[in-house]
Amino acid sequence: MGFMNQEKFLTNYTYEVGQDFGIEGRPASWTGSENLAHRFWDDEDDSTKIPIDATGPMSTSITGISHDEKFIAISSGLAVVVFDLETQKVCTEFKGLTARCANLNFTPVHSESGGYTLVVGDSDLGEQQQIILFLNLDKSGRWTDEPEDLDWGLLLELSLEPVRSEMDAVYGRGSTRQLMKPVREDYKTILQKLQSNIKSKDLVRVNGLIGHFGSKPFSADGRFLLYLVHNQSTQQGMRPPEELPHVVVYDVVNHTEKHVLGGHQDAIMWTDFSPDGQYVATASWDGTFRIFELDSGDCKHVIGPTGGQCWTGAWSPDSKHILLCGMAHQDGEGRPEVFVAVYSVEKAQQINRFDHTRLNDWVRNVAWSETGAIAFAHKTEVFVWEPFENKVMSTFALKVGSFMLRGFAGIREVEWVQEGEVLIAHTGDGTIEVWDWRQNAKWRVQRPHGLVQSRRAWWMEKQKAIVSVDGEGIMRFYRL
Repeated sequence: MGFMNQEKFLTNYTYEVGQDFGIEGRPASWTGSENLAHRFWDDEDDSTKIPIDATGPMSTSITGISHDEKFIAISSGLAVVVFDLETQKVCTEFKGLTARCANLNFTPVHSESGGYTLVVGDSDLGEQQQIILFLNLDKSGRWTDEPEDLDWGLLLELSLEPVRSEMDAVYGRGSTRQLMKPVREDYKTILQKLQSNIKSKDLVRVNGLIGHFGSKPFSADGRFLLYLVHNQSTQQGMRPPEELPHVVVYDVVNHTEKHVLGGHQDAIMWTDFSPDGQYVATASWDGTFRIFELDSGDCKHVIGPTGGQCWTGAWSPDSKHILLCGMAHQDGEGRPEVFVAVYSVEKAQQINRFDHTRLNDWVRNVAWSETGAIAFAHKTEVFVWEPFENKVMSTFALKVGSFMLRGFAGIREVEWVQEGEVLIAHTGDGTIEVWDWRQNAKWRVQRPHGLVQSRRAWWMEKQKAIVSVDGEGIMRFYRL
């Protein structure tokens, strides 16, 4: 099959389940009838078109939803659109980016004025160092301090007119028109970047990077934000201590740094606040996990070194335990083992560890439910694990024959919804598996075979629906 990319994968891949979710050997059954529970992308309950004047192709992977599910923010080229889901109107179009949007996050609570704060990541500084902008929106989702627009088209023509006139006078009318076309396009790009800088010049900003692999940037009360600085890897050479990766705990209300958390010697992959707001946890390629006290900024525990890279984690709902995932070298020889283990937060002692013989690749997508079950993705599989009984409750697996297709088909994300009663697994081709473990019932929203298109989908709790947006700005609702 030669080399593989996303387009070739979507063209050749046929979705097939090898092992379905189930309980005690009983496979899950379709909810109602298969016709109602097994849906395809073009079989939505409702849809709406987001009317935007895009400055580039819409990125369906960069989205943010307000905590009350009233607004959705979507990246479109160098613009960010805020769309009111109730009125189905665009309420803000932010064109203050100078490079593609890296991430969008609404704070999880209303601002002091009753509005919203949208945190926008601009990748102008590169993959490992972004510009994080804070956009204040009112109760209607409108940008509260938007600068007035200039007529950039008129400014472009007025700026080039003296040049055009002089060239016509010297070389003859119209003789250099073709030569002026690239000049005009280049100057237009310069003016657009100037416009972006003017749009965002008065916004509060910090330079940093939001974490990866399930990192949750905000504390539960919305007061604090986590971001990374100096997060380039040190595998090519160690740097001075002040240039090593750090985590900044940022006060969103006062726009000040509360703490700068250090100690890691290599790139930090995951950060998260504990649900009770007392701690911050981190995972790093240096082979350690750290737990910091939020009030003081002191490091409470260092777990490791494990002998291999550490990738991600998840807090238990009561904040008393933490799930940690990475690579471990037990004896310092041979290939590191993959580990998924639960530790007590108070004493940093391991409580239980998943059977590592079933794992041979990174585990970077995990979720801990309100009911106590842990779900995690491993290549094309999902395991549902009861950590305190050390029992596998259920397993899901895709059937993928080709090794090259398998790398693209794997499970990209797992999440618990409806208070931990329902598990959602997002697969590499965009198909979504939904499993109600108490009812042992399933749904599926599947990409039609041969459709070469990627979509980002997410769960909306109030609507009890899966929602997706495609590259043309069409939002589709699939209600369970």
